[in-house]
Amino acid sequence: MYHDLVFECAERVFAEEGFAESSMQDLAAEAGISLKTLYATFPGKDDIYKEILAVRGAGLLAAIAGAHDAEGSAMERIAIGVRGIVEYLVEHQRFFRILLQEGQAWGLNPRGQEARENWKSGLAAVREVLVDGMREGEILPGDPDLLAPSVNAILQVQLAGLLEREGTPDPDAISREILGTLARMLCGSEATLA
Repeated sequence: MYHDLVFECAERVFAEEGFAESSMQDLAAEAGISLKTLYATFPGKDDIYKEILAVRGAGLLAAIAGAHDAEGSAMERIAIGVRGIVEYLVEHQRFFRILLQEGQAWGLNPRGQEARENWKSGLAAVREVLVDGMREGEILPGDPDLLAPSVNAILQVQLAGLLEREGTPDPDAISREILGTLARMLCGSEATLA
């Protein structure tokens, strides 16, 4: 009965205050429920946090699921993936703030078994698209094992900076900005995005 309420309130508190700085009392107060009700809904703060990461992480993966197998050039497939990520994280900015607070760089191997497996899977998909683009001559030659995590790192850093700008985030403008940087890095120009 209180599951969704606690989930939403905890996501808000974790995004604004940080996981370590928040308590079960904070979560109960935000949700307007008693501690007893909170503990009946979730056994502990770690359980709520893990569920937020699992649910939102699955949503993020679903948002980009079709990019790898989409029709089109390598850069067109990268664009589909970037747009999916940007749209999802603009819609779920609190989740993105939680990820940033973890201090985990997207270009590096994350902590936790599930996160590591998702990261490896996503990295393998990016790597495959990069190899296709190099083979087709669209992407400059390079080491795909280094370029794939670089793509992730650029996406994280630029998305964080662009979401912090004043006003309502525009997913299309944010995507164009990130894709321009990726095109310059991977192709030597933005001409492939036209």
